[in-house]
Amino acid sequence: MATVTKTIGATGRDYSTITAWEADLNDDTIYDAGDDAVGECYDDADFDMQNDFSLNGGATLGLASVKLTVAEGERHDGTAGTGVRIYTSTTTKYKWLPMPPNTTKYSLIIEWIEFDGCDEGSGSNLMTGNSQTSTSYVTLVRNCIFHNVESRWISSTSRDIRIQNNIFYNCGIGKNSYETIGIYLRNSYTGCGFYNNTMHYIRSGSTSTSAKLRHLYNSQNATNTRIINNIGTHLDLPNSSSAHKYSFYSGTSKPPFSNTTRYKNNADEGESAITYMLDGTAGSSACVTGVTPANIYQSTTYGSEDLRLKSNTEILGSGVDVGTSDNLSIDIEGYDRDDASAWDIGADQFVADTVLAGASFAMFID
Repeated sequence: MATVTKTIGATGRDYSTITAWEADLNDDTIYDAGDDAVGECYDDADFDMQNDFSLNGGATLGLASVKLTVAEGERHDGTAGTGVRIYTSTTTKYKWLPMPPNTTKYSLIIEWIEFDGCDEGSGSNLMTGNSQTSTSYVTLVRNCIFHNVESRWISSTSRDIRIQNNIFYNCGIGKNSYETIGIYLRNSYTGCGFYNNTMHYIRSGSTSTSAKLRHLYNSQNATNTRIINNIGTHLDLPNSSSAHKYSFYSGTSKPPFSNTTRYKNNADEGESAITYMLDGTAGSSACVTGVTPANIYQSTTYGSEDLRLKSNTEILGSGVDVGTSDNLSIDIEGYDRDDASAWDIGADQFVADTVLAGASFAMFID
């Protein structure tokens, strides 16, 4: 079987839109059963989304896998506006609904794309995994940027998405309900996981003392649950008496994550990385609390965010090596963490300029 790559972009490409590429994934004049379909986006112009988008092609024909990626040299550098961007030019919200073509883990991969919510939508999520019709389906989302969304960056409460090496920021923009959850995951079945992600700034305009903020709400504590090497910073509520601010949170019906195979090496400004997930017991020493955003990020200025790390000892080298499967070691800039002496927490691996000049950057081959 073959790998069939099609280019997507505004200038001289096979398709001018992602929607048009997806619509042909079941076309037997282009693909054969068992093929691997690759959509390779180019930064010719931003992709304007006007409606919800179901990425579910390829199942009828029997494709082995579908990958939506960005061409080498066209990828972002970990900051907005530097690569392929998806946005909406109107007040119409958009939401992505991924559906893998088969039950093979990660038969659908979405990578290297900037998803800009443009502050639009009425309770809109940028992406949801709940459209996956079976618990055997797991979409892999890696090396993307999600920002400026009204409700959630990603919601996958009944099905699983594996999320790794992404940057998330500005959630709850324009929203005044009592609760904002940036990422809501089931995180339960084989192949799931939440690894090496950076989450920054979630808010609610609610003045209620019972208002709640959660960067990550994880609803399951199962054998396959993994929450490793993530950081959450900046939770904003207008009422100073609102104490329900958590970067990491599990449902009250679930026990704390006292198993360090499942949960470890996470960081936040407060104490939720330990208190709400580990209850101050096993694994506490592997988590980092009390971090200061200004000390670790290049820029937290609203509209000019750069959440790549700068030289600081609060979280540098505090991550744990989780291996190379499915490019787990590749950070938000394409740097292989295994070329460093120790892994950092979050989407970015800090590399001094003198090292970057000679660093070997990974080529995605899977």
